[in-house]
Amino acid sequence: MRSMCLWLACAGAVMAEVHPRLWFREDAEGAVKQRIANDPLARDVQAHIVKRAEKVLDERTCEYRIPDGKRLLSESRLALHNVLHCGWVWRTTGDVRFKERTIRELDAACALKDWNPSHFLDTAEMATAVAVGYDWLFPALSDEQKRRYEDALLEKALRVVGEKHAKTGWWKGATNNWTQVCGTGMALAAEVVKERDPALCEPLVEHGKKQIESCESFYLPDGAYPEGPSYWHYGTNYEVLLLAQLGKGIKVPEVLRRSGDFMRHVTGPTRVTFNYADGNPGAEVPSPAQSWIATHFKDVEQAAHVRSLLERSLKEGTGNGTTGDLRFFPLHLLWLPEAPGAGKTGPGYLGARFNGEQSFAFLRTAWTPDAAWLAVKGGTGAASHGHLDAGAFVYEAKGVRWFHDIGKDDYNMPGYFGNQRWDYLRLNNLSHNTLVIDGKLQATPREGCTVSEIFSGNSKLGVVVKLAPAYQGQAQVVDRSFTFDLKDGSVRTYDIVTKPVGPVRWAVVTKAKPKIEGSRVTLEVSGKRLVLERHDKAGGVWEEYSLKPKTEREQQNKGFYLIGFSAPRADELKLEVSWKVE
Repeated sequence: MRSMCLWLACAGAVMAEVHPRLWFREDAEGAVKQRIANDPLARDVQAHIVKRAEKVLDERTCEYRIPDGKRLLSESRLALHNVLHCGWVWRTTGDVRFKERTIRELDAACALKDWNPSHFLDTAEMATAVAVGYDWLFPALSDEQKRRYEDALLEKALRVVGEKHAKTGWWKGATNNWTQVCGTGMALAAEVVKERDPALCEPLVEHGKKQIESCESFYLPDGAYPEGPSYWHYGTNYEVLLLAQLGKGIKVPEVLRRSGDFMRHVTGPTRVTFNYADGNPGAEVPSPAQSWIATHFKDVEQAAHVRSLLERSLKEGTGNGTTGDLRFFPLHLLWLPEAPGAGKTGPGYLGARFNGEQSFAFLRTAWTPDAAWLAVKGGTGAASHGHLDAGAFVYEAKGVRWFHDIGKDDYNMPGYFGNQRWDYLRLNNLSHNTLVIDGKLQATPREGCTVSEIFSGNSKLGVVVKLAPAYQGQAQVVDRSFTFDLKDGSVRTYDIVTKPVGPVRWAVVTKAKPKIEGSRVTLEVSGKRLVLERHDKAGGVWEEYSLKPKTEREQQNKGFYLIGFSAPRADELKLEVSWKVE
């Protein structure tokens, strides 16, 4: 009997130690508080988190709102934002107000009739929110609260997996960001309640692990993410949540280091990314995934980049982002890379190439906010969330984005992810900074167009993109190349098109009202001026094209201008255009 009592006492002690178990264990609190005390950037990040959590105290909890008739997702993200911010501040300050606010969010989430399993991303994110709140607050919860939150995780998430999604494709293999979000969300939920139902939960943790390991394919061969920077943050943050949780029990793909570098290059000097695919432009706030990658791989260039972006975003107003975008922000303080010592980082290489399903080249004059930067894309519209934008580019110089990708449109429009996708102007090549042959849409080859090389010489960098696969049946050869002057950031483009079936249109999107003067076009923004100039004799004149879409439901693209020219059909066309900010 005495030995039985002793065993029970020991078992109780073990159980008391198993929570918190998601990333921020109790034995990590001291190191985190020391980092906040000793690192000025960490102190500023903590201050921002506290300020945001203070606002959450008076804001509403999640509710059962499905405004588009399909997605509860914004409510799931609201719950996760509120739990992570208020839970973090309670863990780091002990202020009971934030514990109580976290409990209110958990109660609201668990009181919902379901977590909308028909759109399983909603379920996965809500499960993550409840799992984190339950785990981080575990020592302060009553037995009744623990049971209620466990029941919700089991009944509204974990047992739904087998009932609703056993035969669906995303759950079987790596397809897109759904695999990362849903695999991780279910694994985290299963991890925190596995003592309640080991037969259900342990296989889900293992399955999540296999799912995340399979997602290495998204980043191969060298780090570019097919679905765009916004989805990189979404998928990779969830990937990192499970990698960080399982530690040595899960394979960390080496290509993630290169992908962190990709995010460094895809972000322009103005702090706005090249928002290819279904993404919108906006000031970049580095995510905890970038902090984790920089720290895990001990990459000083990425560490310097993440810290610099964090400093800039805090100074320029990180809080202007949405709660959905910034829900993971407190986790920076678990993985924030140390500041590289003096002389530890070089200037960083100025030209980089990434290939894969979507391929890119990035060229810049320097790693400073006023540098010139050119981002060029190959790839294919067949990629998940892809647009018909092979050969497109964006350009910045002297703190201005001159040539733009105008972004995604409304996901709820008919056939947006189906047979009407290419009818929408923002998604096809008629609205991108690329070529249009005979007014036709680009093809969607299974194998994307490649960035074949980056070359250098005479203080210039150059890049060549092989675009023929995107113009199948429209031309024999379509090669687009750029030379980029490292001294002044000027660019010259060369397009060679053989046997086109009709005229070839060259065009760019800008927010500056164009002024056409013969072979030159002048753009002015904030007292700065860019001059576009044609150098070929292929025919056609500069003109402005319409960006008005066919339907009123689409974005009307007000404030954007499409400027270009159409060269008449010839056996071989050689188009040559340059630009420079004066």
